[in-house]
This record gives sequence, C-alpha cells and structure tokens, in this order.
Amino acid sequence: MKKVFILTLSALLAIACREPLSTEQFMLGGGPYVFSVDMTDSTATYDFDLFTRLDGDHDALATLKGTLLRAEWRSPSDSVFVEKVYLPLDGTRRSYYSRQVYVPYRAGMAPLQPGLWTLTFRQEDRLEMVPLRGLGLVVRRKARFSESTDRE
Repeated sequence: MKKVFILTLSALLAIACREPLSTEQFMLGGGPYVFSVDMTDSTATYDFDLFTRLDGDHDALATLKGTLLRAEWRSPSDSVFVEKVYLPLDGTRRSYYSRQVYVPYRAGMAPLQPGLWTLTFRQEDRLEMVPLRGLGLVVRRKARFSESTDRE
C-alpha cells in the first residue's frame, strides 16, 4: 500500500512540475520595451498578445485611436527581423479616466530557429496627452504535432 501511495504522489508531482502553457511580461515606462521570448520547444507554435493601460483625461482618451510600434525580433543567432505594428487603443475595458487594451499580435508562429529570442518594441509616435503606462506581452505555447494540447 505504501508503494502505491509513493507512486501516486510521484506521478502527481511530475504533472504539477510541467512548464506553463503561457507567460506574461509587462514593462513599465515609455520604452523601449524589451521582452525575452522562450521559443525553445521546436514542436510548438506560439501565439502573442499585447496589452497596455492608459490613464488620463476623459476627453484626451476619447480622441485616441492607436499608435505605431516598431517591433524587432532578434533570433538566438543574432539575426534581426523588423516590422511596423499598429496597436489600436480603443480599449476593451474602460472607465472615465482609464482604458485597458488587450489585442492579438501574432498567432501560430513557428520559429525557424528554436531558442531564446528577444522582442523589442519602440513607439514610433508619441502620445503626448495620454502616454502608455507600459507594454505587456502574453506568449502562449501550443503543441504542433499532438492532439492532446486541445485538452490542456
């Protein structure tokens, strides 16, 4: 009976020690916003979402539509890919003096080179009246070759 208990406990601990399927990072301030992105699993694809918060006068918030970001992906071998990203600032949750923004950025990415990547965002146009409080990145890992991930 003691062996069964130990085996069951060992199995539960092994399951509990799994790598999380998503991570979130948030960088305060006006940027640049530098994120370390773990894409070491070559059997996975990755989804990315951006989030931020704006605080300010109601009238100033009402005029905001979006901002332009420069995204720089740096691979583990130091190759660089640069793109412009439009971040809509309509906001999913609003109050009179605040707005939270959560938007999809990329879905189903499979890196050509597995490893630790660096993703840097720089704001191309400054929002003078209502600056970003910071910028956050959500990374979700999905197994590419297994149907079991649908149940995770």
